[in-house]
Amino acid sequence: MTMEDRNRIWTTGNINHGFFGDNLQQQPLPLQRLQTPGNLSLLSAPIRANGSGNGNATANGHGQNSATESANGKQLPYEPIPPNLIGIQSKFRRSYYHKVVLGGLLALVIILLIAIIVVSLGLKKSSSICRSKECIRTAASLIYAMDEQTDPCEDFYQFTCGRWANEHPRPDSVTSNDWFRERQAHIMRVVREFLRSNITKSEPEAVGKAKTMYRACMDTKLLDKRDLEPLINYLLRFGLPVLPSALNLTLGSGSKYATEAANVKYNWLQTIVSIKQHLTMDLIIGFDVFPDPFNRTINRIALGTPETDSAFPFNNDDSHKMLRKIHRKTIFMQNSDDEDDSEEDRESEEEEAAKQTSTGMTAYLHYVRKVIEKYLLYVDPNVNQEEATLGITELVKQGVRVARKVHELKEEAENMTKPSKNPADDIVYITLQDLQNQTDKNIAPKTLPIWVRYMELILKGTRHAGNVHMTQNLTIITSQADITYLQNIVEYLDDIPASHIESYLFLSTIEELVLHTSSSMRLLHSEYMRVAIGTEGSTPRSLYCANGVNSLLGMAVSYVLADADFTKEKLPKVERMLSDIRRSFDRLVKSTSWMDAATKRKTIQKSAEMKSFIGFPPWLRNASVLNAYYEGAEVNASTHLENLMDFVHWQMMDKLNEMDKPEPIGWATSPSNVNAFHTFQSNAITVPIAILQYPFYDLGLEALNYGSIGTILGHELTHGFDDSGRRFDRAGNMVEWWSNRTIDEYVNRTECFVEQYSRYHLADIDEYIDGELTLGENIADNGGMREAYYAYRLYVKEVGRERSKLPGLEHYSHEQLFFISFGNLWCETYTPAASRYALSDSHCPGQMRLRGVLSNSEEFARTFKCARGTPMNPDQPKCRIW
Repeated sequence: MTMEDRNRIWTTGNINHGFFGDNLQQQPLPLQRLQTPGNLSLLSAPIRANGSGNGNATANGHGQNSATESANGKQLPYEPIPPNLIGIQSKFRRSYYHKVVLGGLLALVIILLIAIIVVSLGLKKSSSICRSKECIRTAASLIYAMDEQTDPCEDFYQFTCGRWANEHPRPDSVTSNDWFRERQAHIMRVVREFLRSNITKSEPEAVGKAKTMYRACMDTKLLDKRDLEPLINYLLRFGLPVLPSALNLTLGSGSKYATEAANVKYNWLQTIVSIKQHLTMDLIIGFDVFPDPFNRTINRIALGTPETDSAFPFNNDDSHKMLRKIHRKTIFMQNSDDEDDSEEDRESEEEEAAKQTSTGMTAYLHYVRKVIEKYLLYVDPNVNQEEATLGITELVKQGVRVARKVHELKEEAENMTKPSKNPADDIVYITLQDLQNQTDKNIAPKTLPIWVRYMELILKGTRHAGNVHMTQNLTIITSQADITYLQNIVEYLDDIPASHIESYLFLSTIEELVLHTSSSMRLLHSEYMRVAIGTEGSTPRSLYCANGVNSLLGMAVSYVLADADFTKEKLPKVERMLSDIRRSFDRLVKSTSWMDAATKRKTIQKSAEMKSFIGFPPWLRNASVLNAYYEGAEVNASTHLENLMDFVHWQMMDKLNEMDKPEPIGWATSPSNVNAFHTFQSNAITVPIAILQYPFYDLGLEALNYGSIGTILGHELTHGFDDSGRRFDRAGNMVEWWSNRTIDEYVNRTECFVEQYSRYHLADIDEYIDGELTLGENIADNGGMREAYYAYRLYVKEVGRERSKLPGLEHYSHEQLFFISFGNLWCETYTPAASRYALSDSHCPGQMRLRGVLSNSEEFARTFKCARGTPMNPDQPKCRIW
């Protein structure tokens, strides 16, 4: 998960510069007398007897002095004052000097008062309370999240997040809650309101497509009216029978699908390719197109193990990802036995599953059975119920058995071929003909021709169709583990009845599409989710549709977020922060003792050339460019499922059509995504505008901003140098660009992180974190926080210390607020189901991310004065790379 530059928005004056300006400097007083002999004549003007007696000054503005004649009668150089005027003059002199002294004292008092007022105002300003709306909001949020009764050196997560769960209750429809999910929900509510608004001619056509797709999704009455018809149409398009042979049923004459069912010609290879083209879902065989790791200007087709995640955006939210992980534990990981067992030695699939996997498998079987029952009643209302029950049992048994076997073979291949220390050593380039020879080995002397035919089918309808070089002479990219899997799956496919493969493909397709049909089917799925993962509610339909449309048409949806003021005001600040973090990273690299000079130079050069995409693309507000981005994608307000399928198919065909061109370097996600990303082969980070909001940014004080979004920016930058990113050079190619000695030193340091995080225990499920799996994210977390901390110090050095305090938290220094802001970033609440899901995630749970990073930080321990040996400053060696 997962942050950038900011300019200085807070005035930070000090006593010497901000508050005593030039206008307050003392001016030189006018000289009262010139004490040089040449000026004596200016003092000789007489005071006349007929004068007023007030001692008028001459034109030079100075008063005259009296004088007397000397005892010897010598004439003085000025006229003597008459005796009768001496008393008057003395009285005048005393009065005059009294006035001067009093005036001087009064002036001195006034000056002192002004000085005191100015100094006191300056002191007051230097420690004033920030009253901006951003500061007040942030302060309130932090105060109500914190448990200040807890010693921060004992448990900083409890100190910063101890009351967060009370203020941010987990919605019933999800298994976990954190700031990222909360703010994504906020963005989706904004998107929802935008999609609800009328389509106008002033908006780009692409925006209208997004609004049309949303309306089709929201028209549940029409969905119920169409019922399962769209689903069945796609089954037929995929070459699947309306009634799989495992059901052992035939459609009655009253069924409207009798004719179509009779004309279906099933071929498993054609079916899995058609499903891949329209659903982008891997079944049995994995297929992808991506840049060559060694030369990103060339795209390669990859074949191997199937990806388990759904590429259908509506079905790829956190809950469904968790559900698929539960499937792997409750369904796929049971022992598979392909041999026929005697009836007395075998329990039914449902009973056996219920014993081994408890509620998970039972819930799945109940769900699938109910779905197929409704499906059968739709295609043939007169279906024989008893025969249908038996047929459903056999269908599910066959489908689950194949699913288990595919999963088993995938796991075996990955375990048999342990990955090399250098991933480049695992990459295999092979022609389709050589791959055919490899996969035929296990079934010799028989052969099962697959790969050339697969390529011909997948390219059908593209501009590469019929190109011999793209089929028979094609060199693909794979790995030895993938080849092992393909060999074993071909052997399995050659051995099992075709009907079993058919059952697996049928059930997989039904499960993927049934959510987008009738209300009754969605209700079944909601109940299944409740039992399987423990959710007690469901996401409102309006937000579900907004999320789905955002996943498909993210750029068009983000049109509502593309604020022109962002480019003028916020973007320069974020870019400034990223610049500070990059400079901080460079200094940390230079200070390392384990990297040689040449490797340091190359590392700093890669950092300097790392591209950043912040906020939203500049072209997003350009209607012509935005429309061209979605040219060819068609939608209709009355065909929800077709909209989704056609859009995904359009994306796949575009990918295949353009695969002979270098993949452009650009945005890794849409601007509406509350996250940030690093793309190894682009040497680029993407920071959407959606994450440049509270509580990640706009927090009122730069200390807080650097502690939150700054650490996320640093995290993404550091990914370019984690255990995977460091293998890619500044051009995005996988080459060894570090010296061998530096690599050895780096690997030794990563072992410290593996051991540290592997000690973290999840008490609610009694499991430990996988330090190997989470290594890359942990390196990025630790490096990102440290870079952001020193970036903030750069900011303070160049702009000046922040003088304003956070209301209610005035007793914390700005450095302490930096760490409190970082801690608040990882506040969360979750269920045991979410904890189990986290075990297979490359990111640790939030509290482990916080504790892991800060217990490695000397800067944190120094800021909070944590004694050595306390939980947040343990005696163990601190893990550090950057």
